[in-house]
Parts: sequence; C-alpha cells; structure tokens
Amino acid sequence: MKIGIRLPVCLIRKSCQYRVLFQMSPTGTGGLALSVSTFRSGMQNICLLHWDMIFKRAPIGALVAALLVLLSACDETLIDPFKAGDKYFTVYGFIDQLETRHSLRVIPVTRSGEIIRSPSDPDAKLDALVYTIDDLTGKRIRWDHHLIPFENGTYGHVFTADFVVFAQRKYRLEIIRGDGKMTTAETRVPYIPDPALFIRGPEVFSADSSTIHQDIRIPQIASPWGIQAVYGWRRGPDGRRVFVDYGRPGGPTDDGGWQLRLNISEDQISVRQDLEQAINDQLIRPTDLIWLASAGLQIRVLDQNWDPPDGIFDPEVLAQPGALSNVLNGYGLFGSIGLYIQEWNVEHLSMSLGYDL
Repeated sequence: MKIGIRLPVCLIRKSCQYRVLFQMSPTGTGGLALSVSTFRSGMQNICLLHWDMIFKRAPIGALVAALLVLLSACDETLIDPFKAGDKYFTVYGFIDQLETRHSLRVIPVTRSGEIIRSPSDPDAKLDALVYTIDDLTGKRIRWDHHLIPFENGTYGHVFTADFVVFAQRKYRLEIIRGDGKMTTAETRVPYIPDPALFIRGPEVFSADSSTIHQDIRIPQIASPWGIQAVYGWRRGPDGRRVFVDYGRPGGPTDDGGWQLRLNISEDQISVRQDLEQAINDQLIRPTDLIWLASAGLQIRVLDQNWDPPDGIFDPEVLAQPGALSNVLNGYGLFGSIGLYIQEWNVEHLSMSLGYDL
C-alpha cells in the first residue's frame, strides 16, 4: 500500500463540525485509489486534511483501517499550527492628515478566534500595548484601549490616539505583548510637492450662460478619494471657505492620473446656504457686498500600502491572505491618508454667478 499525506493547514477542534469527502476510483492494475478530504464548516470551507491512498488490491479491511486512521487523526492536539508561530496580532486602521484623533482595530491571533459577547468574557482583556513612533522626531505615543460594542452584539478591541499627522513623515506602529512579542507596521504619509498639480481646463458656459463648469485633470494621482470642491466667499477683508462633497467623481486618464468636472454654478447652492447661515448668525448683514473670491479642490491621497499587487484590483489575488498587507509578525493593514488642497482666483465669475460685485 502506498500512502501520501498532505498535512492540515488548520487545527482540528472537537467542538467544530466537519465534512468528510471520500472519493474512490479503480486503478489500472485492478486496485483501488482512495482520496479522503476533511473540511471544517463555518465561515470558510477550508480543507483541513487530505489523504491519498492507493491499494494494489482493495480489501474491505484495508478501507476500514484507513477510515480508522483518519478518525483517530482528528484529535485536538495532533497538529498545532500556532506552535512556533510568529503571527501575534491582526490590525486594521490608518492615520489621517485631516484628523487629530486616529483609531485602530486590534485582534489577537488565537486558536479560538476573537468573539467577545460580554465585557466579562476572558477575551475582553487584551495583552497588548500599542505605540506609534514618528520616524523624524522619534516621538513615541501610546494609544488608549477601548472595548467597543458592535451592531452584531459582539465587542472588539479598538485603540485611539490624538496627535497631528505630518505629510511625508514615516510612522511606525508597534503592538507589544507582555512577553515582548511584537507586531509592527510602517506607513509614510503621502506628500505632493508640486503646487501646480491640477491642470485646469477653460471655464465653460452654457448657451444661455446659466451654468458654468470646468474640467480638471490630476496627472500625478491615479486614485484620489474624498474629493471636495472648495469655494471662498468674501466680504471686504472677511470671509470663509465652503466645502462641497463630491465623493469620487470622474475617472482615470490614460497617463495614470484622474479627471473630473467642477460644477461651479451648481455648487453655489451650498455657498448661498452658508451665506444665509452667516446672516442668521449675525456674522454678516443682508446689505453687505459679497463676492466669490476663490474656487478649488481638496483631495485625499492614500499611501502606497493601499496599492494592490502589480497595481491591479484582481479579486482572486486580493482574496489571498496577506496580499494587501504591510504588517510584520501579524496580519492586516496599517496605512495613512494624506491631504492636498489647491485654490485659485475666480472673482471674475462673481457677477455671472449672481453675486453683488
């Protein structure tokens, strides 16, 4: 009898349900080929155990013996993939240049998995300290631990910290267990040095001059997020900005950039609502002369850790564990989001848009 065994990749547990698949086929020599696969039910159907057995002859006794070997192999202590493992935590989160409070979800890598149903559960206590280190200054910040309830009735470990994120700086994340074992990750906050990044097309008026738009290309950023139009209204030396959420309009260009349309006239609805609020707050008077001074765009830029392998969003590739990860001795992703804003003068459009000037 020839037996080939491929060891399981996951721990077999007595408390779980399993599915065993038997496949038998005759061999060319009159024998029997038996293929046995064991699957654990749950979130994933992962093949835990696969045996190939080839019998020169196919006696029933040999088949029964093979099944007994398989069943005896389903012992909780037979194979332990966590033994001598170097994966300690899974982490998901990012630091944001636009925010001063940042959050991370931390999950310990354990045999049982983390399902916390009550603050009194044993897993509600986490053996971990979380720090970030500014690579330029060496400043080390400790994050605060919170046990957060989720909508599905479970709880999770979330860490928060308050600090200012600077563009182009590298930040190192450290998640340290009590025994000194550590999961780490690094991110460099995106930085765009070119002040003339946006390539603005002409301001286009409709035939009756009732609408104005402008097409804008962003040549150096292939995937901007959180795009907002920015308008500045003025009253003498005073004024303020109005942000109009765009989401993620437009699409990629052939040169690896992005193109979108700035709907200048439509966006004035938001600007005028802000003016009305300023009047209600008695910051300005209804008789004051108001004009539109500037327009612009604010975009969010993801760091390179968010880029998929080979720059292609292939679901089959991204589904592989660790395909999109920068975490050492653990799993997940620790990234950063940068901020870029550019504005330009549009006072010449004020009268066309119905302002007083």
